[in-house]
Parts: sequence; structure tokens; C-alpha cells
Amino acid sequence: MNLCKKNCTCNHCKLCGCPSKIKAIDLCQVQQIPAPPTPAYGNFYQERRATLQENEPMPWNGIRRTAGGITLNPDTVTIEVAQAGDYYIDYYVLVDFSLNTGFSAVMGVFVNGDEVNPIQTRFAFQDFEDDRNLCAPVAGGTIISIPAGGTVQLRNVQPSPITTCERPTLAASITLMKVS
Repeated sequence: MNLCKKNCTCNHCKLCGCPSKIKAIDLCQVQQIPAPPTPAYGNFYQERRATLQENEPMPWNGIRRTAGGITLNPDTVTIEVAQAGDYYIDYYVLVDFSLNTGFSAVMGVFVNGDEVNPIQTRFAFQDFEDDRNLCAPVAGGTIISIPAGGTVQLRNVQPSPITTCERPTLAASITLMKVS
């Protein structure tokens, strides 16, 4: 940190190390600007059919891109986040609503084993048709705080199992992006 004296001119400030485009009216301080934060993001997906029981996390069998310390644990259901901060999380699960499945699917985001505020992170799809055979998306997005070393899971948060569809589209995906 350099100090410039009161009422100094730009030429005088150059001598004491202050930026050349300032004129000090009062005692000024020059501080180094910190480097911008390292970007942190991760995108994970599931290509195959998966059946999730109540409170069971979605398994991920693929990784598109990651940076900034966002990784998938060997258990394939837990995403680790190295940098603390606010993250935008976007997820998509394509649920199989056939005649043998329930009428709804509800997914929620968990950080360090605890569900994040359900009003903020729970998204659902309901189908009450008698004659049904469709794949429908459960999709959601939100911004949440994640501590350094935090873990993230996407789980089935309803009391009945759900099964995802597969091919030709992805069965599920999740994206995390650090916003601050």
C-alpha cells in the first residue's frame, strides 16, 4: 500500500507509487485489486434408466464439463464442491409415467445430507390420466449457498419410487455454476 500526501499532483504521486491518473485531495491509499475468483461449474448426467426409492439420490454415469473443484464422488451420487459460494443449480429428470407407476414425481436438492428449503428446491410433475404412457420432465433451478467442501445430491423426495426414461434423450442431468 502506498500513501500520497494531501494536495499532491499526478507527477508527485508517480514518485511515491500512486496511479498517474489521480490527484490526491486527501491522504490517499492505493491497494492492489484482488484477482477475480476462479470459475467453478460442473455438469453431470444419467443416460440409463434408474429407479429411485424414497429419499434415494440420483446416480450420475457421465460428466460433461467441470472446473473449480466440482467433482463427482466414486459413489456416483454425491457431487463435491471445493469453493464456498452461491451456486445456481439447474436439474432435469425425465420420469416414466406408465400404467404401473405413481401419479407424481418430486425431486429435491440436498446439501451436506440436509434438504435445502423445499419451497426453493423441490419441483414436481403430476399426471392423473387413467390411460397414460408418457415420459415427463421434472425440472427446476435455484440459487443456493454451498460451503467449501460441501456435498450436493438430487433425491426422490416422495414416498413412492420413480423410474426415469432413457434414450433417445438423457434420463437426468444437473448443472452447478458458481455465481459469487
